[in-house]
Amino acid sequence: MMAPNVTALAYEDIADVATYFSQQTRKPDEQKDESRVAEGQSLFYSRMPSCAVCHTAGSRRGMPMRGMMGGGMMGGGMGGMMGPGTANVPNLEGQRAAYIVDQLNRFASGERQGTVMNRMAASLDDANRQAIAEFLSSTP
Repeated sequence: MMAPNVTALAYEDIADVATYFSQQTRKPDEQKDESRVAEGQSLFYSRMPSCAVCHTAGSRRGMPMRGMMGGGMMGGGMGGMMGPGTANVPNLEGQRAAYIVDQLNRFASGERQGTVMNRMAASLDDANRQAIAEFLSSTP
């Protein structure tokens, strides 16, 4: 998604942009429904595999995760979980709920490709996607 926007940037410019965004303070969304946030927290940590394995600050955030997001690159090995491509898996804590729901919907529909994320998102119904998004957006 970002490639067209950054192809003309020099390495120093990319480093400056990364530094700027890394220093921003995350502002959690206001919690709307505490029971839904609690449900989202339960789903986020209890699914197999747990969403938290890849998507929290305490995880291997920023490390290449082979085949997880895929960028359209599907691969064999381990039941298709480990593809040939790599992608940085984002920490989703503090991300806006609307964005998380949108991305989960895109993965679920296949509009966005990821060898693990397509299956994970498709296994969630709309209410579960919203609950997970509300939990993450309420987490600084």
